[in-house]
Amino acid sequence: MKYDGCFEVPRSRLYVFQFLRDPLRFARVLPGFKEVEVVGVHEFKVYLTLNVGPLRGDVVVVGRLVEVEEPKYVKVVGRGEGVNSTLDFTLIFTVDEVNTGSRVSWVFEGTVGGLAALMGRRVLDGIARILINDIVSCLREALLSN
Repeated sequence: MKYDGCFEVPRSRLYVFQFLRDPLRFARVLPGFKEVEVVGVHEFKVYLTLNVGPLRGDVVVVGRLVEVEEPKYVKVVGRGEGVNSTLDFTLIFTVDEVNTGSRVSWVFEGTVGGLAALMGRRVLDGIARILINDIVSCLREALLSN
């Protein structure tokens, strides 16, 4: 699965970059957020409750910042496990200056396993789009309000 997009916010490039690279701030925009724990210099765990379609229950996401280029680029790789499913993912954010503030471009690539993989591409794509739209909307709101 691969999804991408972009949005603009009236914030400085550095502000947006610092938000995106901080798991203690970024994790809070994830749907079903319960808790975030920093487990290493560049590693973190996020505890979520998933409630989308047939996927309902607790999920643990372990992520790692693998590339950070201030103030432009953040790359996170990770694995989510829960509700009898897995998700291995890469998430890339690129922050560019624009006249009105910053443009945030993002790319999400993931591979699903377990129960979620058995749902079929069309169902899984619908669930993924719902989750991604929620995350992007919440991220944009968080950047506007902080």
